[in-house]
Amino acid sequence: MTVVISCESCGMPLAGAEDHAQANLAIPYCGYCAPEGNLPPRDERLERFTQWTMRQDGLDYQAAREKAIAYMKTMPAWKDAF
Repeated sequence: MTVVISCESCGMPLAGAEDHAQANLAIPYCGYCAPEGNLPPRDERLERFTQWTMRQDGLDYQAAREKAIAYMKTMPAWKDAF
C-alpha cells in the first residue's frame, strides 16, 4: 500500500518528489505554497488562498478570506498562525 502525504500548507497530495517544493522529498510543502522551499509569511499565503478561493468558489473578497482562514486553521503549517 502506498501512502500519499499532503502539503502541510494547502493539503495538495504529494505523491512523488515532483510534487514537493523544489522536488525535495524533505520539504513538506508543494511547489505552489513554497516555490523557494520555505513558506512565505502567513499574510502573503492567506492572500493567495483568498484569491484562489474567490476564483474557485465565486465568492466576494470578504467571504473568500473568511473561508481561507477557516481552511488554513486546519492545516499543520498554519494551525497556530491565527
